[in-house]
Order: sequence, then C-alpha cells, then structure tokens
Amino acid sequence: MSFTSIPFAVFTPLFLLAYYAAHSAWRPPLVALASLIFYTWYNAAYLPLLLASALIDYVAALRILASSDQRRRKAWLLASITLNLGILFFFKYWNFFAENVEAVTGTEIVLHHLILPLGISFYTLQTLSYTFDTYRGKLTPERSFFTYFLYVSFFPQLVAGPIERAGRLLPQLRNLTLPTAAEAEAGMVLIAWGVFAKLAVADNLAGFVWSALWGETGGLLLWPIGFCAAAQVYADFLAYTLIARGLARMMGVKLSENFRQPFFARNLNGFWQRWHISLTRWVTDYIHIPLARRHPDEPWRSFIAIMALCIIGLWHGASWNFLFFGLTQGLVMRGWQPVASLGARLNPPAAVATLVSHTAMVAVISFSAPMFFLTDTHQLVTQLGSMFSLDLGLSILANGVYRENFAVGVMLLTLMLINDWRASRGARWHVETIAAHPVGRPILIAVLITLTILLGNFNPQEFIYFDF
Repeated sequence: MSFTSIPFAVFTPLFLLAYYAAHSAWRPPLVALASLIFYTWYNAAYLPLLLASALIDYVAALRILASSDQRRRKAWLLASITLNLGILFFFKYWNFFAENVEAVTGTEIVLHHLILPLGISFYTLQTLSYTFDTYRGKLTPERSFFTYFLYVSFFPQLVAGPIERAGRLLPQLRNLTLPTAAEAEAGMVLIAWGVFAKLAVADNLAGFVWSALWGETGGLLLWPIGFCAAAQVYADFLAYTLIARGLARMMGVKLSENFRQPFFARNLNGFWQRWHISLTRWVTDYIHIPLARRHPDEPWRSFIAIMALCIIGLWHGASWNFLFFGLTQGLVMRGWQPVASLGARLNPPAAVATLVSHTAMVAVISFSAPMFFLTDTHQLVTQLGSMFSLDLGLSILANGVYRENFAVGVMLLTLMLINDWRASRGARWHVETIAAHPVGRPILIAVLITLTILLGNFNPQEFIYFDF
C-alpha cells in the first residue's frame, strides 16, 4: 500500500496502537506481520521471491562465517552474488537485453511479461551488503532467520529504501523499544513533511513536467523545466524517505538519512554525496573503491568512476535513457576537476567561484533530468537537441496541461528549497531546528497538514521509485 493512500492511513494508526500496547516480546512478530501485510498488499505472488532473496544471503553469510578455507568463503560469496544478480537480471533486465540482442542479430529470444517485483532493486542490494560485510569480517551474521528476515522486510523502508546496512539496522530490530514522546512527535513531523513533499510539491509538478517533456515541441524553456523535473524526482523520493524515517522513528528505530540538500552542493560530486546517499555509498563501498584499489592508475581510474555512475543509472531502470543518464553524470564528473583546476588559476573571488560551480551543477542536472523520464530514445534525443536551439519553447506553456497545479508546485517547491538552503548553511528556523523544540513540533505538523489539505494534489500518483 502506498504511504499516501487511504488504506495506509487506516493501517498505520492501527499498527502503532498495537505496537505500543504489545509486550516487548511481541513487537518483533507484530512488525513482521505488518511487513508481510504491507508487501503482499501490492502483489502476494512475489513474496516467495523476497523470501528466497533473504534465504540466499542468510545461508551464504553463515557458511562464510563457518568456513576457514578462503576458497570456500569466496565460493559462497560468488554464489550469493550470482543468485541475487541472476534473479534481479531476469526480472528487471532480461527483456531489455533480449530486445537489443534481437535488434542486432535478428534472432528471436523469448521475452517474459512479468511485473517488476516491488522493491527488488532495494532489497537485493540490502541482502548483498549483508553477505559482503560478513565476508569482509565487518559483521557477525545473525543466527535467527526470523530476526534477519525482519531486517530484510522491515516495511517502512522495504519498497524504496533507504538501503540499510545490517550493522546499523539489525541491532535496533533485535531490541525494539518504545520511542519517547519526543521521538514519536519527531516521527510525526517527518511524516507530515513527507506527505507535504509528495502531495503538495511532487504531485503538483508532475502533470505539467510530464506533458512538457513528452510534448511535440521543445526549446530553451526545457532548461528550467528540466530543473523542475529533477526537483519533482527529489520531492517525490525525499517524501518516501521522510515518511519511512518518520514511521520508523515512531517505532523507536532510526533509519539513515537519504538526502542532504543536494541542490545546494557546490559541484556534481557533492551532489551525488547528498542525493540517494544510501545507493551512492553502496556502489562506492562495494564496487568503486574495491576496483579503484586494484586499478589506481589512469585510464582505469576514470573508467571505473564513469562505470560506477553508469551502474547507478542502470539500477534505476532497464532502458537506454538511464544508461545515458549515468554516462552523462560520469563523464561530466570526471571532467569537472581539470576544468575546476583551470578555473582556479584565474584566482576568482570565492563567491564567484562558488556561483559558477553551482550554476554549472544545476545546468548539468537540468540537462540530465529528461533522461530520467523519456524512455523513448528518439523523443529523448529530440528534446535534448531542442535545449540548444534558438526556439524559446513558449509553445510548451500554451500547450501544456496542469498549469495551475504546476504554479502551485513551483511556489511550494520554492519553500522547500529555501528550507534546504537554510539547513545547508546551518541557519536557524528550518524544519529540523523547529522540530527540535517541543512547542515547535505540533505547530509545524499543523502547518504542514493544513498546506497539504489546501494545496495538495489528491489525484492518486504512485511514488516514482516504485518503478525501480
């Protein structure tokens, strides 16, 4: 069930009432039951897949721990990698692979028509990190399959993250404690802030952004629209993360922060350190750093860095546009440092250097954003090309739909970005500092709920990352 759906609005208070009333020994089974209900609400047919993924790494980690022979340890690690990525490849990437092989060779390959299992990209990486950390000696695997499965299926972050490491989440799930009143209120603030970001910001921007990107006309106006598209993805995914963190906080569990004011990073590298933090760290820790240590010299160093961004791009979806997205980010990131070093020789004032760097980052994000939405390669190339034409693209405003919603979304997005700007500067009077005060929390919740009710778009729109 979606975090912004009526069933979830009924499910959550009933679950929390039961959670607070239950004896400590009954809280883990209660959370496990809630997780199963939450996941099977979408499609019960894929529950065995979630169980299989969990079982693979549960067994592999224990066998790695029990093996003293390095070859056996590595064999179990490779078995975990092969089985997990094999399942992910079959469900998410097989059709894309087969269609391209057919196009090149003319050979007919069997395609499947299966729905992408919800959350598979997230829980696959989460279970793999468990095995990796066990193999590296950073983690002692959990003996209880029930407790381990609770880590894999913990419903606040099961479907769209953040991708939690076992060393952080498992100890909290072993000892589920009731939150303090302040923690519960802080969780409610996060939930209210997340619902506002989804319904009032992301969903108001969505209709116009989609119609503009998929329209028959383009032009220079696609640059600001590209930024709004990136902001829509940000507000949508931030919303899920905030609600997940808030719900977990109301259960006495702290989940990782997944965003940290990414649009106020000074360069593209900083952007990716602040955007989808759990995924960036996963790829960095388990792919980029191990390969870079083996191949520290150029051109391998640059190739590995670009490949890591391509993997992040393809992780989002099985289509060429996501590969182009990752490739663009990787190429620009590798070229950023030499250009920045050249600019530093001019010795500009610090404020000017920061402004130029930040403007360049926003331009790259705005240019890349259509790649996140346009799965049709011809449409993508056409629209990207039009961004460098002399056409202003004013026809987008004339032909676009949902203009009123878009205007509201831009206004509320501005409020979000002002809040992010203040938070990035460590200033007072933003959501986090207000939520730290007992008096500020109920006021903030009331304001966010009121704005959402008055200005939110209540046409049902699923979270973007549910498709990944």
